[in-house]
Amino acid sequence: MKKYIIPTVSMLILMQNTVTFAQEPEKNAYIIEKFDNNHDNVVTQDEFLESAAKRFKTMDIDSDGAIEKEEFLQRYAEHSHKTTNESPVSVEHHVFDKMDQDHDGKITEDEYNESRLKWFAEADKNNDQKIELGK
Repeated sequence: MKKYIIPTVSMLILMQNTVTFAQEPEKNAYIIEKFDNNHDNVVTQDEFLESAAKRFKTMDIDSDGAIEKEEFLQRYAEHSHKTTNESPVSVEHHVFDKMDQDHDGKITEDEYNESRLKWFAEADKNNDQKIELGK
């Protein structure tokens, strides 16, 4: 009788986490490079939000308080980190749709900040409100 190994949900989660962990040092290095305003190799949540506010303003090309899809697509590549092998255009549309929580065709500053805080929290594995290399 042949035995088959059927991956359990916990095995699949473990496999997914292994892939995620492999990308974390690169993601943390990117966060420190882009958001470490005082150059201490640590990014606090406050530092991160300060930088996010600046990025929001540069992405809001017409300064109307929201980032429309056209603005987002123009500026996203300047403000993003390549984390996938998907086509950049596909990623940009996906990211915009995810950030536009109410699906009204624009990203408000609140939507933008909430999305960025989720991204920060994913990298802050020990929940100390800081991103550091190797932690």
